[in-house]
Amino acid sequence: MRVGVVKRTLVYLLPFGCIWMLAGLAAFAADPGRPEIAALNGKQFVGETGEQGKGDHHADTIVFKDGKFRSLDCENWGFGPAPYSVEQRGETYSFASTLVSPHLGTLEWKGTIAGDKANGTFRWTHKRWYGTIRRDYWFKGTRSPGPN
Repeated sequence: MRVGVVKRTLVYLLPFGCIWMLAGLAAFAADPGRPEIAALNGKQFVGETGEQGKGDHHADTIVFKDGKFRSLDCENWGFGPAPYSVEQRGETYSFASTLVSPHLGTLEWKGTIAGDKANGTFRWTHKRWYGTIRRDYWFKGTRSPGPN
């Protein structure tokens, strides 16, 4: 009888424990006080973006602020700010972030910051009932002292 109570308690509490653990890991990864995150925090890069393999491109600005990554152009499509991860190798920082739109899917960003230059790629994935859209894009920018 006692074993049954313990099992039921574990079954009910285990999911909440996992949720708390994942929330803690996400908070740690996006902690603006971490040295890697702090190195990019408050920086923005103005440049051009376009679909890979196509000639068309347009202006975009990427921003690192308060542990969140933003693409100002992508915000026009509903892709809001998201936490980002950073890895430092020498004077180069590699970053990654996944922006989510409630209606248009996800943008998986990956890029590097070296000095005043930012280079990145991102994949737009939009799952629909009749098929999934996957398109790859590029970004090249230069650090801008403008407001975030």
